[in-house]
Amino acid sequence: MRKILIPLLLTALILCSLAGCETKPSNPTKANITNNTALPPSAAQTRIITDLGGNEVAIPSISEIKQVVIITPPVTSVLLEAIPDKNMIVGLSPKAFAFSNADIMAKLFPNYTDVDTTFVGDDFSINTEALLQLNPDIILYYGEVQKKGLANIGLPIINFFSPKLTDPKDVTVAWDNLLREIFDADTNEGLQSEWQLSDERVAELLAKQTGEPKRALCVFSNVGGSLVVSGSSSFDSYAQSFFDKAGLINVAADIEGTAEVDMEQIYNWNPDLIFIFHNAPAKAFLANSIAGQDWSLLDAWKNKAIYDIPQTAYSWGAPCADSPMMPLWLISKAYPELLSENDFRAELTNYYERLHRVTLTDGDITSILSLREAR
Repeated sequence: MRKILIPLLLTALILCSLAGCETKPSNPTKANITNNTALPPSAAQTRIITDLGGNEVAIPSISEIKQVVIITPPVTSVLLEAIPDKNMIVGLSPKAFAFSNADIMAKLFPNYTDVDTTFVGDDFSINTEALLQLNPDIILYYGEVQKKGLANIGLPIINFFSPKLTDPKDVTVAWDNLLREIFDADTNEGLQSEWQLSDERVAELLAKQTGEPKRALCVFSNVGGSLVVSGSSSFDSYAQSFFDKAGLINVAADIEGTAEVDMEQIYNWNPDLIFIFHNAPAKAFLANSIAGQDWSLLDAWKNKAIYDIPQTAYSWGAPCADSPMMPLWLISKAYPELLSENDFRAELTNYYERLHRVTLTDGDITSILSLREAR
């Protein structure tokens, strides 16, 4: 009925948000300090931090950090709200904003298209010479795949992958806390406090929910006749965690990780709602225009309950700076009697003013929540 995939191409597309492609690091020791960084000239100016891989890394004082290279895509969205000056970012992965909204990026990081991306390939291979020409003071990466090209580079490299963290709340809070330590930013604000507000609001809403919980499916990918859905493991997809937070049942929960399924399996599940991560957009499902797939037999299609997962600086389907909004958005779609779209728009407006210090227009919010066109 279905076959489990190890889709290397798909994994590469969202590598930095999916922990399943990583292996556990060896036990950290003091030796990691030398392996991960060259000490700056004045030891008095250095700080020792412990990254999420358990490595102790010597980094410059905050006043000495002028230029930053970040290789990990989803963490970039969190960096934007923690770094003192976005112009400090001199190097990015070309995938950093692969799942982003251009209208929102124009407000969050207007000059992002001018930042160099030529030093890193789509497979995260590193051109060391091109990287060093950027003259970074620190380099932010995610796991062993991205570290390969950074060995013995002689600069502080900081790992944002932890095999212990699988829940999007824990992941994003850990990223944010580490970034705030690096940049000496205020720890009384940020994602930890935003998640607390989100959790409280979600609990308040779901306490009023009556009846059977809605049944949902996350389509992880649908391209070239390969239909991949999100199961119960956060190492491959975070849909299960987000569905749990929003009071939804994942119809694919018996699948571990992500798996390719056929339409017969989808018909058997017959979910109430379908959420699309990427590739073929919700409009293609609703138009029933995907070759070899008849979605019109499903209740979700009949009720027009097929939605694209929002994108801002990154897709909300993966850990990102706007992850605390994802459970509320899901509730607004599954239980609109608890949270209307207008109420959610107000929640999102307030969130952006608090966290990003950005004022969203009605047009901005519409661009986030509207169904996407095929790319």
